[in-house]
Amino acid sequence: MRHGVSILALGLSAALLAACARLPEHLPQNPTFQPQKLAFAAARQPSPWPQQDWWQAAHARQLDRLETMALQRNPDLRATAARVLYAQAQVQRIHAGLLPHFAAGFFLTQQYFSANGLHLQANGTSNLYGEIDPLLVHYHVDLWGRDRDLVEAARGELAMTQAQEADARLMLSSAVAVHYFALQGEEALLQREVSLQKWQQRGVAVAQVAFASGLQSATVVQESRISVQQSAERIAEIQSVIAAERHALAALCGLGPDSRNTAATGQLRDSTPVPTLPADLPMTLLGHRPDIVARRWAVEAAAAQVRAARAAFYPDINLNLLAGWNSIHLADLFAPGNFAHAFGPVITLPIFEGGALRGNLRAENARFLAAQDQYQEQILTALRQIADLLSVRKRLGTQERALKQALQEQQAQWRLQEASWQAGLSDGAPRIAARVKILRLQEQRISLRMAAWQNWALLESALGGGYSTDKKSSHDERKK
Repeated sequence: MRHGVSILALGLSAALLAACARLPEHLPQNPTFQPQKLAFAAARQPSPWPQQDWWQAAHARQLDRLETMALQRNPDLRATAARVLYAQAQVQRIHAGLLPHFAAGFFLTQQYFSANGLHLQANGTSNLYGEIDPLLVHYHVDLWGRDRDLVEAARGELAMTQAQEADARLMLSSAVAVHYFALQGEEALLQREVSLQKWQQRGVAVAQVAFASGLQSATVVQESRISVQQSAERIAEIQSVIAAERHALAALCGLGPDSRNTAATGQLRDSTPVPTLPADLPMTLLGHRPDIVARRWAVEAAAAQVRAARAAFYPDINLNLLAGWNSIHLADLFAPGNFAHAFGPVITLPIFEGGALRGNLRAENARFLAAQDQYQEQILTALRQIADLLSVRKRLGTQERALKQALQEQQAQWRLQEASWQAGLSDGAPRIAARVKILRLQEQRISLRMAAWQNWALLESALGGGYSTDKKSSHDERKK
């Protein structure tokens, strides 16, 4: 007897599967990509550098204050944190599909039955129908793993969103640092340009005296005045840039453009922090980048969605249980004979869906392929960014050394002209020209120093800014 039941069950299962919609025979696939494996390995073997709050290496209290303010008030970052909350709720909602659902019901209906209806004794009468179901149970049998795949996809979306939040945090901190160093540099340039203009005005006075004595032509006087006017234009331009940088910092910190909390204090230090870069840079740190982590989780979530779309081709089984009382007379609702119960499976066969299941599977597979390509593209982009920034860092170092040598030589020339002027051997014009050249070289050095600090900030960001998949998201830390 048991053998016959087993054969019947197997036959029924085979019939059910045969009756289901057929899977597409061919789906496109992407080739493997070698850097993907390297990035996975890097993520599991994190390097101790850079640190999470990497900007503190600049030892600038004003920068620390701006970073803290931006990370707390920036609207875009807060919106990203809200998306994390939404993704967490989605995981909770979809995970509920794995569990049995319990409910209770109460129905009360006043109904008139027609005189010639099918309700026999109740025909032509009005009755108050009552039903109480203290136990209603619904359970979806996840025989093919579709619900589990959907939960896994939701968790992948959550992890991706958390990585995107970390990436937004990193991009924000990097932008604040870049604008802060630009503001410091522009204010230093403004000081140098104001000083340079004063020396040029002295040059105009010397040229006028020489012209009055017949020792200089009017052309020299006119050229001196043009230099002063060009310096004034340069001062106005720098002031405009300073205002724009302050406005940018205010916006990043969630403040209005008239805020006074974004003024940079202090001066740019001569040299940026020099991290001890590992020999196999950048691949060992590539997995730290939150944008790459987000892309990897997008691939994982898309793969789970493909598996769920495949499972939709098979029978869907639900178990339902009902227990309670019902009667058309409320007076005898709880009579023993009015107790009702039901239990059994509900099996749905996706025999013909008009191509909806095939279309959904192909769409999810296309999404998976796109996620793979985006992940690989992000890796290549990261490699290029790091390589470019390291190349710029090297170029800035070479220019800084050359400019330092030129500045030393020009300062020696200044000392000679100063001594000549003090001895009364010169009218002061060569001395002023030498001082103007020193100020110009100092401006170039400030620009190089500003670019070096900005390059340092961008390099820290390109290397992941200390982000690690082993650490919880900043939202989870704030939640605690």
